[in-house]
Amino acid sequence: MARVSRTYDLRSRTAHHEAGHAVLSVAINDRPERVSIRGEAGTLGRSAQRMLVRPTSLAQVYLAGFAAEHLLTGHRPRGFDVEVGLAVLAHFDPSLVDTIEGVETTDGYGALRQVLRSGAREIEDEVRSEIERLYEVSRESLRAVWPSTRAVAEALLEREELDGASLDQVLGNADILAPVFAIQARAEARAPCLPFRSQALGRHPFLPRRPWPAERS
Repeated sequence: MARVSRTYDLRSRTAHHEAGHAVLSVAINDRPERVSIRGEAGTLGRSAQRMLVRPTSLAQVYLAGFAAEHLLTGHRPRGFDVEVGLAVLAHFDPSLVDTIEGVETTDGYGALRQVLRSGAREIEDEVRSEIERLYEVSRESLRAVWPSTRAVAEALLEREELDGASLDQVLGNADILAPVFAIQARAEARAPCLPFRSQALGRHPFLPRRPWPAERS
């Protein structure tokens, strides 16, 4: 049977991208204070939340926007490969950071940074492999709560911006914690043992860490 190709305009992809960040953050990190698809500071959208949990979970929050686009269109977003590729180049050759404008503010660079914080060795193939693994975990997590992700995206298309209370209202009584927790627990059990992972990061995927403010595009 021929594969059906699905196409979506940029605004719809952006809404689902930001919804992916928001919903996965609610499930494994913290509820965003604001989610927007209004272009600002050179980005198409913005999700603002505190970063509270261990690095492997934070990396997934960074990657969740691309994961949501993937689920929407049925195709892996080219932007994912571009951002991760540029992030790897910039990290392993710091002289390139100044020549790749804005690379340090991208989701790909944020995910790479969190993967390194989780204990991955500074070996390009290992870093890429762990980013790929966490991308798939984030995609499966969002697949399990896709109706909620779609609901947030549709609200963004209608209103353009949601604050925390509005996001709660859109999510309503939907259970997004249990389905995501089950997937995260299975992924944690299968995760490779990184040689330098600190026990201080904790064993539980949702173990709270020191908060700091962050915004995801």
